[in-house]
Amino acid sequence: MIEVLIIVGVFAAIIGFFMYASKSGAKMLAERDARIAKAEKGKAIIIGSHAAGIRGTGNGGYYQGYEFTLEVSNAFKEPYRAKCVWEVYPMGAPKVQQGMQVNVKIDAEDDQVIYPMDQGLAFSWNFQMMNKKKKKDSTENTLIK
Repeated sequence: MIEVLIIVGVFAAIIGFFMYASKSGAKMLAERDARIAKAEKGKAIIIGSHAAGIRGTGNGGYYQGYEFTLEVSNAFKEPYRAKCVWEVYPMGAPKVQQGMQVNVKIDAEDDQVIYPMDQGLAFSWNFQMMNKKKKKDSTENTLIK
């Protein structure tokens, strides 16, 4: 009898964890969509790029992450330089060659966060999350020393 209770308890805990995780994921996706919706439309010229060390599979298939140096502008801002990491899918690769112009959205909170709006390109939320963690860890190490 106790074995059945243990199995039911473990099963309930697993289901509870997955329900919690799926709600947290949905909340995170809604926050990202809201940030992109608030962003201003603009244009970016590709100044340069190099592989960012990330790759994987996303909505558009297989992607390679590239860090781009961009000259960003819109009707409200003078052109400025920004660096950001985008996921480049096979259909997007021809659109991000040096000197080309890309439709973008400029984040309202951080003008260094540039969202590509052309098909085959996506902002790398994975790289951003990894980069924030690295910055946080390096700040904590500096404070400890």
